[in-house]
Amino acid sequence: MLCWPGAQNVRDLGGRALRGGGRTPYGKVFRSAAPEHLTDEGWAAAKAAGVRTVVDLRNAPAETQRLADHPVILPESLHGLIFVATPTEDPDDAEFLRVCGPFLDHPCCWADNTRLAPERIAAALRTVARAERAVLVHCAGGRDRTGMISAMLLHIAGATEDAIIDDYATGWRGAGAYAGHAWVYDADKGNWQRHPHAPTDAAVLERQVAERVPALREWIATFDAAELLALDDVRAIRALLAPTAA
Repeated sequence: MLCWPGAQNVRDLGGRALRGGGRTPYGKVFRSAAPEHLTDEGWAAAKAAGVRTVVDLRNAPAETQRLADHPVILPESLHGLIFVATPTEDPDDAEFLRVCGPFLDHPCCWADNTRLAPERIAAALRTVARAERAVLVHCAGGRDRTGMISAMLLHIAGATEDAIIDDYATGWRGAGAYAGHAWVYDADKGNWQRHPHAPTDAAVLERQVAERVPALREWIATFDAAELLALDDVRAIRALLAPTAA
């Protein structure tokens, strides 16, 4: 957990065990919930940590508008930052909604999401691979789409199964610690709706994590995110998160 004032569910992908030995380095890739909660001091802390590129996995404009509970920040707080929109899903794609709509908060939909939108997933990964200095990857809550992209980055870097699962579970618990709102797909009504939620009870969070781990283990065993990318981008991710193996 990092101290960036206003930030929600912000974490470093550093410190995760690699299959070949060693751990992912700190200060290279960060993950969080929507950064609109950051204050001026929070953005200053993010930049002090090295962040220069912010990768937004959300769908615009529905999820990216500033709301009344977001702090007002000075324009200069964002100077020096590059914001890149790389949504990982097409919210208007009927097949995506049919297959993934009921499982948008579950790793069981990751393979289908990638099958239906491979270029969108690849674009997010390429942005991280080609960014200068540190990267912040985020969605709305920092657990689902951010969890998926973080798992792919760690998978490409050669992180162990337990390291990938622990990173995912930590992000899930972190998102549950905050009240918030998100867009969810209502399969019965056939539309997207804003869904407010309160902080989740710790016991409920642990049950949710336990329900998702088997699907995540299967994904780790059967999926190869490196196949989405050119070799140079795969090498760049490995150099970023597994420098001793690059």
